[in-house]
Amino acid sequence: MSMERVLRMGTGEVLTILRSGADTGGSAFGFEAVLPPGLSGPPPHRHRVETETFSVLEGVLRVRVGDRVRVLEAGESVTVPPGAVHAFSNPSDRPARIRTVETPAGPLEDQFRALAAAGRIPPLRRLARINVEHDLSFSVHGIPDRIQRPLWRALAILAPADRPPQGMIGRTG
Repeated sequence: MSMERVLRMGTGEVLTILRSGADTGGSAFGFEAVLPPGLSGPPPHRHRVETETFSVLEGVLRVRVGDRVRVLEAGESVTVPPGAVHAFSNPSDRPARIRTVETPAGPLEDQFRALAAAGRIPPLRRLARINVEHDLSFSVHGIPDRIQRPLWRALAILAPADRPPQGMIGRTG
């Protein structure tokens, strides 16, 4: 069974996987995303090991890296090193199309798949399990790791066992 290459998020983004971590032996995960107008994006967060590069193909993308905020236009990109707090959004009234590469491939692909399968309500227990499986690589900014790490582990214990995501069987993007 081949994995879905097009993921539709409950918040309106449509992601097309260009290179799965499985395709690259874990060296990279790459995708294109269409972000709807006014998308607020994820909360400020950091990845302990992974580098992310965001490239704007169409529209604009507001990116926060550390304390610096930039608005990128088509043809511009930014690289976020491991450990840097970052977030992004589409502040415009038009869709934005971006390409993102994560190196090495970390939990991002699994997180996206879980989010797409869940619809509008983020599956926090499943996301916690994914984070624990990836050695707690993902952290939400503003919550100390000494508090956040035990919470991720506790939520992961409560996560249901792996099974095909509901609504994804037989779906073709």
